[in-house]
Amino acid sequence: MNISIAMITKNFNFNTGLDDFLKNAEKFGHKIYSVIVVYSHKIDKTTLKYFSKKVKVHAVKINDKSDLYKDLLYKGVSSKYINRLLKVKTLSTDGIVPYGINRNHAILKAMLTGTDILFFIDTDVYPYVLRKEKGQIIKEEIDFIGAHMTYMKKENIIVTTSDYSGYYIIPPMEFEGMKELFIGLQKEIIYEYIKSYNVHNCLKLDSEIKEPFVTHKILGGNLAIKLESFDKLPPFYSSYYSPDGKNNVLSRGEDTILGLKSKTIKEDFIDIDVKIFHDTYNNYPNVPDIKNNKNIKDRFYYACLGWIGRNPFLNWLIDEDLSNIEEEQLKNIKFGALKLSEYLNDDRFLILPEALENSYNNLPHVIKDYKKTIKSWEKTMIKLKKGDGIYEDIIN
Repeated sequence: MNISIAMITKNFNFNTGLDDFLKNAEKFGHKIYSVIVVYSHKIDKTTLKYFSKKVKVHAVKINDKSDLYKDLLYKGVSSKYINRLLKVKTLSTDGIVPYGINRNHAILKAMLTGTDILFFIDTDVYPYVLRKEKGQIIKEEIDFIGAHMTYMKKENIIVTTSDYSGYYIIPPMEFEGMKELFIGLQKEIIYEYIKSYNVHNCLKLDSEIKEPFVTHKILGGNLAIKLESFDKLPPFYSSYYSPDGKNNVLSRGEDTILGLKSKTIKEDFIDIDVKIFHDTYNNYPNVPDIKNNKNIKDRFYYACLGWIGRNPFLNWLIDEDLSNIEEEQLKNIKFGALKLSEYLNDDRFLILPEALENSYNNLPHVIKDYKKTIKSWEKTMIKLKKGDGIYEDIIN
């Protein structure tokens, strides 16, 4: 099987863990068929040259019609459906690309160039795990490709994924109104964990005893997918919205519908219980200090906006009572955001209640866009798929 690695980035340069993963694959005897880099802004030619000497590299630029667009036309896909899946309006206006569109670029390019199994990594993850040994936290290199392939070789398994070791996306914090904030963000399940931060500093470690299990939770930076399975899987999907009615930001959760789909098909999604290292704030092993580190504060701010952007769509997907849940979330986030703003001395967080209302108001647009995306994806899959279920290659 041809194994490829996909990475999404704004600028393609050396500031990623890609080289670590390629060296890791070579160390453990895995041949990487290709690397697919989807980027939206700039590409460093020195970086491209370096990696091209190691492996076949497909560099796919967002809103560039020269390569992927033409290949899909060649396969008979309508330009209307191609534009729906690939064109990004917000790139020129806001400099952003919805996460789902990024990932779908990688999937389509992989399908058209002969990949069988596509691995997704993020720019800030590495093929190591954090674990405790003799009271000390150590980084241990693991066989990343092999850990996934142990299960991907099984016929009934089509997706393998797992969580991360490293500092959690919500850093240590404690303030009056924290519970209400998490209810408003639809993250209440994590409240007790954050509340006890003095025990663990929100640092997650790899499991000592591996216990893989069937999962409905997909992690996009630690993920492998059999591409032939997309005749029964939906695309990645996420959107954007305007928290303040002026500027657009990205919604999180592009893997939400993929995880939900796992509940309705007979094939399995497996959490392999191998938590690769996520350098969440790019300063490990420093304990995250959200009150005094602007970068950490900024990342949490945009994470909050991203969750708020995702939640109405998620609730619609799972048939929640939207009016009741919006009312409950809004009531709580008004208090939580006020107290968080005071705790961090940052007035930006005061916008969270308005962002929540705008996100729910934006839901009809998101639903309409989602349905069009699903239709375009299904039509595209029909064109790409041969009768025997194997995707054809494009000879470039």
